[in-house]
Amino acid sequence: MPNPSGRLRTFALSVFATLSFGGMAQADGPPFDLPVDCLNGVCDIVHYVDHDAGPEIRDFACGTTTYDGHRGTDFSVPDEATMLEGISVRAIAGGTVAALREGVEDIDSGRLDKGNLEGIECGNGILIDHDDGWQSQYCHLRRGSIALKKGDRVSRGQLIAEIGMSGQATFPHLHFNLRKDDQLVDPFSGSAMGASNQGDCSVDNAVLWSSSARAQLTYNDITLYGHGFSMARPNASDLKRGYGKEPELPNTAPGLYFWAYLIGANDGDVIRMSLQTPTGKGGHRDFVIDLPNDQGPRAKWFFINMDRPGDVWPAGMYHGEVTFTRGGKAPRQIGKSDLTIR
Repeated sequence: MPNPSGRLRTFALSVFATLSFGGMAQADGPPFDLPVDCLNGVCDIVHYVDHDAGPEIRDFACGTTTYDGHRGTDFSVPDEATMLEGISVRAIAGGTVAALREGVEDIDSGRLDKGNLEGIECGNGILIDHDDGWQSQYCHLRRGSIALKKGDRVSRGQLIAEIGMSGQATFPHLHFNLRKDDQLVDPFSGSAMGASNQGDCSVDNAVLWSSSARAQLTYNDITLYGHGFSMARPNASDLKRGYGKEPELPNTAPGLYFWAYLIGANDGDVIRMSLQTPTGKGGHRDFVIDLPNDQGPRAKWFFINMDRPGDVWPAGMYHGEVTFTRGGKAPRQIGKSDLTIR
């Protein structure tokens, strides 16, 4: 069974104003609790609602952590191995199950013909009716994990399923939609999809989330979905399965690769991959992103590698770092990892 405790990897959102919900605030309406339990801080929000009505993209904070036409909020876990541990999905408020689907296989949809997903893009999903015209929808749930049937009453925070990769999903995540009177609403801005005003943009917006939810949130302008060391060149499919995260390798390993998989890479971003050996040797490789804003979902993977210097690798600790630079701002480290070779 999934562990009922856990937090998002983000913890530091500050709220500068007390929000009033007026007449719509009630036990089974906003403010809402988070729809996920994330063990050991492994969850991230990798895509927000797209508020740009045209071909460009704009999330609630006027950033680009979204893609063109994205209609909800994506809560991801790092890989399929983590998914299989069982990551809980919970009702954001009390309500009644209006519809559900179960039985869709968890598989990277990039390996399927698009026609195979027609009509089941949400995969295994649940739709819950709340008070005052509110609805919440939960997509890409893990096959066999739905603990409900149509017509069931659910309470706030109740376990309803687990995060999966069913339907139109290329990595394990929960796609969460919120509606008011059949209109899509962004729980961060509180406005309908496409109706957010650029003048209202703020990374501190979380207007429809409860205080406990806001305490676990911060804004991500890019997400380091995974990183680590491997002895052979990795590929995106392996990384999403959870392979290539070796804490230790033998000194006879044929190669050494330090890799990173990122979501939200934007046009002009610079990703620096650095690798240092125990003897002080090493180097870095810069990757400059050339990708228009309207080309989503903007997931990219990168690596730097070394050839073995002779019959064996020098024993000791190898250090890898991922540094991110955007828009002329100062570079910042977004990930690091150590590897032991004995």
